[in-house]
Amino acid sequence: MQPTKLVAALEGVAARLGIPVRYEVMDRGLSSGRSGGGLCRLRGQPIILLDASSGVHERVAILAQALGSFDLDRIYLPPLVRATIRAHGNARILEPRPLARAKRREDREE
Repeated sequence: MQPTKLVAALEGVAARLGIPVRYEVMDRGLSSGRSGGGLCRLRGQPIILLDASSGVHERVAILAQALGSFDLDRIYLPPLVRATIRAHGNARILEPRPLARAKRREDREE
């Protein structure tokens, strides 16, 4: 699949989930070279923002990473689209760490 068609397919997945995808002009100098967009919340609703000047491969990576944080098991996805989301999707999402447990008072008094 051509990268431009893959971008369109990923945008379609976002649309099926009800997540808008917006292309905005971003000043990358302000964020010290960070990526050209990602998933965020605007007024409580998820939205995917992409830098309008980003390349096709970067758009694929950002869209796939953003979509990887949603439950996609109930949506049919072509195998290449699903594999792309799995490859990029959870790359930067940290696993939750167990909470530290405070010692009980009886344990501390001894």
